[in-house]
Amino acid sequence: MKRTLKGLGILLALVAGGYFVVYAHRALAGKDLSALLDSRVLAAMACLTLLYTLSILTTALAWTRLLHAMRQPAKFSRLLSIVATTQFGKYLPGNVAQHIGRIALTRGIGVQMSPALLSIAYELLLALVVSAHIGALTLLWAPPSALLQWQITQYRVPLLIGVTVGALVALLLAPRVAIWLTRLRNPAREELLAAPARLHLDPVTVGICYALYATSFVMIGYGLWLVAGSLAPAGVSIPGPIFLIGAFASSWILGFVAPGAPAGLGIREAMLSAWLSGVLPPVEVVLLVVALRIATTLGDLINFIWGSVVMFRRRDG
Repeated sequence: MKRTLKGLGILLALVAGGYFVVYAHRALAGKDLSALLDSRVLAAMACLTLLYTLSILTTALAWTRLLHAMRQPAKFSRLLSIVATTQFGKYLPGNVAQHIGRIALTRGIGVQMSPALLSIAYELLLALVVSAHIGALTLLWAPPSALLQWQITQYRVPLLIGVTVGALVALLLAPRVAIWLTRLRNPAREELLAAPARLHLDPVTVGICYALYATSFVMIGYGLWLVAGSLAPAGVSIPGPIFLIGAFASSWILGFVAPGAPAGLGIREAMLSAWLSGVLPPVEVVLLVVALRIATTLGDLINFIWGSVVMFRRRDG
């Protein structure tokens, strides 16, 4: 079953990647790509890279809060370096190496196996809910021109209310779903769920983590908006930051849930291109997507380098 899902994920990534390559070829054929070397574009890309690099703080803060809620001895500084070092693992086939690395390293600082596993499960569930919530809310609030022709956009307020209620219900169910998944995966190991009260999240922790994950999407989406503004020719209007935040959240969730797709390669590019194709010129769409991939890769590399240095020094000390 795992091999089948992984194979489907890789196939989906290849198909989506093929779509993006064809779209990029058609859009860039005979076009000048020197726009990426413009000083304004480079400055905007630097801001996007910085915002993405700093967004790791929200992940580490939320992870610290999750483990503290389960009464685990986890310090923010230690968890930050662990997240920074393992983040690059998402580029490996399977898209799970970063999670395995985080669990293994937290075990080395005294975190029990059950909370370590469940903290990752909680994080994934909450991040998925947040991305779905932001994507739905922002794209309904500031839809692209192509969507304005759809009759569904006339019911934006009820849809916003429905999405909000659905997100709140999902957040309330997230702890129980995480523990149910653990029991399903380890039916003969009841010790994993010893002291269940410590493995449930309190509402305050859920709310704080929700806000932190939402902040991460806002930071990256805002950086994407800066790059879009620098790429747009004079006189060409671009969608506001709300739209780009929602577009990024929507592309992130599809790239994340695809099994076996390293870092969502291909899938996120295809999704983002599809959303932006109706609001930006084709050349700018491709350049923006390429700029995002460059910024995220550089950000992960920067975090990996400094995180590795910090962990190496701690081991020597």
